[in-house]
Amino acid sequence: METIVLNIKDHEKYVSFLQFIEQLDFIEIEKSAKVKDGNEKHDFFASAGMWKDKNIDAKEL
Repeated sequence: METIVLNIKDHEKYVSFLQFIEQLDFIEIEKSAKVKDGNEKHDFFASAGMWKDKNIDAKEL
């Protein structure tokens, strides 16, 4: 089996394309987890302690 990844920028075209390829019996569609866009903010403090009890220093990072 071959795999291809497509990034479709326009949502309307994505829906049309998806409807088209769903009609093809030789294509299996696997929906991936939603990818975060760059507009979502990360909570810096939620990462606090992520390196706790790890033997790693700033140079290795």
